[in-house]
Amino acid sequence: MRFGAVFAVAAAASLVFAACEKPDASYVTSPSIKTLIGTTTGNVAFNPPETAPAPTDNPPKWDIKFNLARFTELENGSPAMEILMQVDTLPGYGFELWISGEDGKTAARWTAGSTTKYEGTACFQLELQRGAEAVPLPPGKYHATLAFRDPEGPVLVAKQIPVTNFTPKLEGAIPTPTSEVFREAWACRRGQ
Repeated sequence: MRFGAVFAVAAAASLVFAACEKPDASYVTSPSIKTLIGTTTGNVAFNPPETAPAPTDNPPKWDIKFNLARFTELENGSPAMEILMQVDTLPGYGFELWISGEDGKTAARWTAGSTTKYEGTACFQLELQRGAEAVPLPPGKYHATLAFRDPEGPVLVAKQIPVTNFTPKLEGAIPTPTSEVFREAWACRRGQ
């Protein structure tokens, strides 16, 4: 009888703790990117012929600090790239993220939205592989370039940093135009 009561209390306690656990937030869109550029869905190109813009100084009334680009994982373990920046922007400029190899060739480009007046931290993750689709990133070192482009065409400001951590071993076909792989800007992991 005593064992049954202890077991019942332990089972009830485990249910309470399980119910308090936060759900997987892997596929929650990034609120800071949504605020910065008005969307979390990007236009994606893999292995395009264009190269990333050269880094520039900050123009007047802008402050762009590109703090982190790293290979990581979403909460569900799916390979991802995390981007973290401190920005002070003005409205009306397109946002671009370029991933390039040591040879300068572009592996992937993500473009989206139009900036708002924003001052603060922006963080997001792009999933690199899901199911049978993967971003074409062979082993090697990469760098990331953030760029804000004038609607008339020229780049207003660009910053470049190395991508840290080891390049994940990705397997799969290049994502289709309707795939969410590398297209959706997911929120950064909790506690980071």
